[in-house]
Amino acid sequence: MGKISDIVGTGIAGSVSNLEFRQQHSKKGTPQSPVAITFPDKGNRFFSFVLNKTLNRKYLLIALVGTILQFVVFKILYPFPDFISDSYSYIATNIYHMDVNLWPIGYSIFLSGVHMISHSDTFLVGLQYFLLEGSLAYLFFSVLYLYRPAKSIAMTLYIFLFFNPMFLYLSNAVLSDSIFAALTIVFLTQFLWMFHRSTITQIIVQGVIIGLCFPIRYTAIYYPLVALVGLLLSKHKFPVKVFGFLIGIVPMVSFYFYTKQKTKEITGTSEFSVFGGWQIANNALYMYGHINVDSNNLPPETHSLDEASKQFFERFHPSPQELAALPGTYFMKVPYAILKPYMAARYSYDNPREQFKVWGLVSPIYKKYGTWLITNYPIQFAQYYLWLNTKNYFLPHLEKFEIYNLGIKTVPSHVQDWFGYITPYVRSISANIQGKLFYIYPILFMVLNFYFMIRMCWLFLSKGINKLTPFFKTTLIFISFFLFANFCFSVFATPVVLRYQLIPLIFLFIFSMFLLELPGKAKKESSKQISSL
Repeated sequence: MGKISDIVGTGIAGSVSNLEFRQQHSKKGTPQSPVAITFPDKGNRFFSFVLNKTLNRKYLLIALVGTILQFVVFKILYPFPDFISDSYSYIATNIYHMDVNLWPIGYSIFLSGVHMISHSDTFLVGLQYFLLEGSLAYLFFSVLYLYRPAKSIAMTLYIFLFFNPMFLYLSNAVLSDSIFAALTIVFLTQFLWMFHRSTITQIIVQGVIIGLCFPIRYTAIYYPLVALVGLLLSKHKFPVKVFGFLIGIVPMVSFYFYTKQKTKEITGTSEFSVFGGWQIANNALYMYGHINVDSNNLPPETHSLDEASKQFFERFHPSPQELAALPGTYFMKVPYAILKPYMAARYSYDNPREQFKVWGLVSPIYKKYGTWLITNYPIQFAQYYLWLNTKNYFLPHLEKFEIYNLGIKTVPSHVQDWFGYITPYVRSISANIQGKLFYIYPILFMVLNFYFMIRMCWLFLSKGINKLTPFFKTTLIFISFFLFANFCFSVFATPVVLRYQLIPLIFLFIFSMFLLELPGKAKKESSKQISSL
């Protein structure tokens, strides 16, 4: 039989032309197998690819002009940033010169640095927005370079990444979300490049980003595990993989012990996150109305807290709908729901520094109480908290995306002073319109999650994963692990809201687009192969 023609793009249905199955010359008794994908010429460097190709230059120019115009129009409609209680805490950390607070201090350091340049809130929001869009541009052109998607796929991704209102609203908030998202996007993109062609620069960049992410948001606590999987999947030699893992771990561990020491100086207890104790107690209390706790078996120091829990549930007994209305945070946010009244009955505070201290004083008790309840009633905990949070994950709450500035028309005095506002009043075109704009996003996130899971399961069960080129196969495994790690952390350790899930949403969208056309392309290319025999 003559030479069989190459089968191009089996992996991605006309969307990824270099994910090709190359057939070896046929040999009697020797099965044919796919070989490594053909990459762009090594001389065609990434920046040359972006700047020298006409279509890519157009992409870049339109994106640049488009993001600027969108930002200008958006700031006309929303002249002030969006604030929540976390925003107040970040700013207070700087005003009171605190080395540690309820939230990680990394974003407060970022705010302080920006403040040294300009007190303008527009400057802050603009910087956050363009840093985020810059990371998205890096991701977009990396996808074009590495996977060569068809024009229709590229255009869909382009619109999603550069003309999407969620990035404007995210960047308009005085929160760590946009900076954390920008860093994470670059972090994950490093591994896409690493699977293509490994370099020491990628190793260093991913490690540095982990070190930067952790002080900004504690979500990054699982990033070393993601990095470890990515490094193991890469073609780096073992010593380089170890170095790549350690370069991210070392700054994380250093910050961990620094924070514990600073917390001990203020509260007397060596804790990494005083918020952690509150979170554990809050999570455990979701099942309290469905269990009978024998106070005699509790740790002695938690007896009074358990008595407060009993009294609350006897008096109020919140319904499942009331608990679900505040995604995983009911007992921390509702002012009369056990935890805040218990603290207020014992301590008081007049400023953020004292607030941190009293939160830290009760945190060890909350942690011990919550841990005892969870370990002694694991089935009920899974039923009444983990299952609720799992549903929240696949259909995340809009939270701050639902309403501007929590529906409040003013900001606290220290926020007014920080940005130099003449009055404490803030305004926008509408406080509620963003909730209507974002209505579709939780649904989109749910659909993409289920589609991606079903397609990946089918690829493995049908052994179609083995027909993919090594590059794309490795990429899918890595992205799948990141999504799984994010799911586990979100369900077990943190409230699930939409702004926390925008990074998974981005990567789900990109790779679901690729997988969507996989069956049709495989069938089409198989027909081409048969007709060429």
